[in-house]
Amino acid sequence: MTTTAVSTDALREIVIDEDEQKQKALQIFSDNYTRIILSAIMENPKSALQISEETQIPLTTIYRKVHHLLEENMIRISGQIAENGKKNFLYKSKLKSFHITFSKDRFAVLVNASGTCNFCLNKH
Repeated sequence: MTTTAVSTDALREIVIDEDEQKQKALQIFSDNYTRIILSAIMENPKSALQISEETQIPLTTIYRKVHHLLEENMIRISGQIAENGKKNFLYKSKLKSFHITFSKDRFAVLVNASGTCNFCLNKH
């Protein structure tokens, strides 16, 4: 994947320049459930059940989307195995924002993982 860093030391902003990777990113973010899930786990790690209850997205859909986000390295997973052998996994977004820029001379996708974003219109 061809990327260009456009950040200062405090920021982790990456511009995706490669056409195939841009298309993949656009496909991922065009899915409404994926955006809702990423928003739900942007600040705090949550279990699939917590995400499902909070978003009203069916649990099977949560698992499918989370699996895809893990494959694309957009979320991190942590967890533990309880005394009864049950696995408890928590998911957290690695991304804080996602931007698309389009002008006469350039089409770029910017991914921000730091929480501090030069391109955001609203500061949160």
